[in-house]
Amino acid sequence: MKKNLSIIMGVLLVLAWYVTVSTWLGNEGKYQGYIDEAKRLEEKGLYLDALTQYGLAQELKPDSMEVDTYIADAYYSLGDFKSYRNQLNNIISKNGPVESVVQKLFEYYETYSSQNSLIDCVKDMYEQYPDSEIVKNYYNSLKGVYEEMYVNVNGIEKFKGSYAVYEVNGKKGILNTSGDVVLKAVYDDVIYNGEDNSKIIVKDDSGYYMINMKGYKAAEPEDTYESLGILLQGRIAAKKDGKYGYLDSSMREKIAFAYDDATAFSDSVAAVKQGDKWAFINTKGEAVTEYIYDEVAINTKGSCSVAGVIGVRQGEDWFLINTEGERVGQDTYEGMKAFEGRGYTAVCKNERWGYINSAGTLVIDYQYHDANAFTNGFAAVQSNGLWGFIDTNNLLIIDYVFSDAKYMTNKGVAAVAYGDAWTLIELKILN
Repeated sequence: MKKNLSIIMGVLLVLAWYVTVSTWLGNEGKYQGYIDEAKRLEEKGLYLDALTQYGLAQELKPDSMEVDTYIADAYYSLGDFKSYRNQLNNIISKNGPVESVVQKLFEYYETYSSQNSLIDCVKDMYEQYPDSEIVKNYYNSLKGVYEEMYVNVNGIEKFKGSYAVYEVNGKKGILNTSGDVVLKAVYDDVIYNGEDNSKIIVKDDSGYYMINMKGYKAAEPEDTYESLGILLQGRIAAKKDGKYGYLDSSMREKIAFAYDDATAFSDSVAAVKQGDKWAFINTKGEAVTEYIYDEVAINTKGSCSVAGVIGVRQGEDWFLINTEGERVGQDTYEGMKAFEGRGYTAVCKNERWGYINSAGTLVIDYQYHDANAFTNGFAAVQSNGLWGFIDTNNLLIIDYVFSDAKYMTNKGVAAVAYGDAWTLIELKILN
């Protein structure tokens, strides 16, 4: 009896297998028939009828990327670009960033849509699939796309926050990252720290005083000074009777005028000079180091320390120290730019510039004729007399087309020059 049962079960399994295979073969035949008919109809230009056949094939194989792609191509041939785009996006959602499909989608945007739409599409795709090579390549190819604003001035300093000092015909004012004038260029000097819009230091025929961003006077010093520096950490470097000292944020004298030069404070230290040597002091005016340095790297805020590291020179050698005067790293350099932020800074060896991090580790090899420190993931570099921009991967994102270039803001805005005329550019894609 058991033997007969085993035989019966075997026969049933064979029959089930036969039915399954037959059904599969039948469906395969139907599927291929629908595809062949759709192709035939497409050759005649009957794309709507072809889509019907592809739809029948899709019912048999709902997960087939092949038929999904055929449907997308039929929409394209029909001129239904919205459905074409949506179908390509559906394929990517189901299967990931398949190279051929991603390429079709991006080529569609390049051909039929605006540059901004292409950039938005690539940015969205990159956020979803940052490890896809084709997505990454498209993303990198667009990183250097920028829009040039209509600004024509004689000079623009580094942006501090959303504002920068600009110059026209020897007078200075403030503009924003859109290139709009916030303060007209009517001052002999404007010193803005990017932190306090109510304490902007300006100079005119009456001397130095403070104004707010609307141009109203906010404070003025009790004495007359030959020069004032930037207000940082509650201190302003000032020069009086040929010597430097410090004022507080209310423009009252705070540290005695005993120095031949002085920087702004940062990380609670400032560099001061006596004779031909530099040392460091704290905000109370107390010595942090002896006068042992021949030069100090000073950034665009007029300070020397960022993230606790400072570039100094002794003899012919530049190197890094911390705010206590201790050596950071062992390398020495022919030249060094001060850190502008928590990115990399530029250093020089054998008359070529590369980049180090705050630990003194070389991160980009020596290859440029000149270079600025990184800000917000980008840096201006020079080759053969012209300036462009690189990212932290040392990818040249904007070619060498500028006669000069400043620093990138967190909004992707940078001041650049063509000859003597300065203007602003704005990147379409940021890191």
